[in-house]
Amino acid sequence: MIPDFNSFTLFYVLMIVAGVVLLWLGYRVGRLFAGVSSSKVLAAKEQELFSAQRGFKTVYEQEIAQLKDENASLKDRVKALEVRVEEYRRKAAGLGGLFSSSNKKSDAMYALLLENEALEEALLQQNEKLRNERGDIVKEQIRASGYRRVLMSQLLNDERIKGYVAEILADDKRLPGPGESQSVAADERG
Repeated sequence: MIPDFNSFTLFYVLMIVAGVVLLWLGYRVGRLFAGVSSSKVLAAKEQELFSAQRGFKTVYEQEIAQLKDENASLKDRVKALEVRVEEYRRKAAGLGGLFSSSNKKSDAMYALLLENEALEEALLQQNEKLRNERGDIVKEQIRASGYRRVLMSQLLNDERIKGYVAEILADDKRLPGPGESQSVAADERG
């Protein structure tokens, strides 16, 4: 039942106020529903991200475990190979000089083999160092020649230098003839 209003103006004002209140309530309810739905979507995205991270972490841990196992097996192989090399050294020391299996001579030959290996390693390191130094020197020479090239191009582009060169080329008395350059050089040496 609608109350009876004598004034239509009051009725319209109350209806406008009621409409504004309803619009405001609709806005608030809409924001509430939008907030709930966006939080659900956000939670789903976060869950998806966390599951992907867990998957990557699992793969990463498996790769690390596999690499650690491979590293351990390679270390074991290196140790076994070092033992075999040591055995071969001892055998070579005993057979190398064709000694009459004398322990002192065999030990001396073994010490010489070890000394030879150490010297070869030092020589290899020195060669590597010299190769690096030569590479650095070549790079420095290339850089220096680049600087000289730039300097020469700047000098040749200078107007004063161009004027000097043109003046010298114009003066035929200063330039030696084609046959004179060789004879002048021979006279200077002789």
